Amino acid sequence: MTGVEHLLSGRHHVGTALTPLDPEKRRPRTRVAIVACMDARLAIETMFGLRAGDAHVIRNAGGCVTSDTLRSLRLSQIRGGTREIVLVHHEDCAALSDPDADLRECLDLLRTSKELPHTDVVRGFVYTRGGALREIRPDRRAE
Repeated sequence: MTGVEHLLSGRHHVGTALTPLDPEKRRPRTRVAIVACMDARLAIETMFGLRAGDAHVIRNAGGCVTSDTLRSLRLSQIRGGTREIVLVHHEDCAALSDPDADLRECLDLLRTSKELPHTDVVRGFVYTRGGALREIRPDRRAE
């Protein structure tokens, strides 16, 4: 069985837990967009206790702010109504040698972006090997 076949066979266990796409609920309830690393070990929905429709989750290698990330966040804000951004990097990342330093750079990029209409609430966290979220602020090393 291929990986895709394995994923498709798991759908029958989900059954009624599948959420239909309701056009009236296109905007996330929390008005939050989360940018996170694509690492399969990061269960972003579980990490923040999210259900379908709670937040926009954008994932890429390292959870880095790229031109594509900015485009996605702009669309999230303009069409999706999000007003806050959370960045999630993590320890033991194959894409980043220094997640803390990269996260500070990403936070600065977002807070000063002219492409995004809403940059008042931008927060960043590093997910630790032990499963904790450690907040990083651009003006301080760690909290």
